[in-house]
Amino acid sequence: MEQERDWYQILEITEKATELEIKAAYRRLVKKYHPDTHANDKSYTDKFNDISEAYKILENPKKRQEYDRRRKQNQEKSASTKNQQGEKQSESSPNFNFENINKNFEDFFGFNPKTKDITREDKVKSKKNPLDTTDMFEKFMGIKR
Repeated sequence: MEQERDWYQILEITEKATELEIKAAYRRLVKKYHPDTHANDKSYTDKFNDISEAYKILENPKKRQEYDRRRKQNQEKSASTKNQQGEKQSESSPNFNFENINKNFEDFFGFNPKTKDITREDKVKSKKNPLDTTDMFEKFMGIKR
């Protein structure tokens, strides 16, 4: 489905603009972007065509009412789609508890990262470094201390 253009934005007016405000905005913008005053620049022609199309829709009360209805429906659809995507995204993303990260770090690595204290004394009794391989090396080489 193609996204419908925002005619209010093109005419630089609000949704609550009166017929006189629409006409005044149209005249001001047509004067500014008229192709005769900028013959060598195609972007002015495109802008002029957009302004004319916006005015045709917004100056006619029936067309404007229909446009407003479609615009409101599209905004509601867009909002509901964003909400559904947000819910799906929050369900699939992991939920980390950063308040207990130090405790989790202690449990996993065996020492507190803030105080540098070893907390797993049962597994690392005489070693200062839990990754120390001195005992394994001494057994392999047959060295006794």
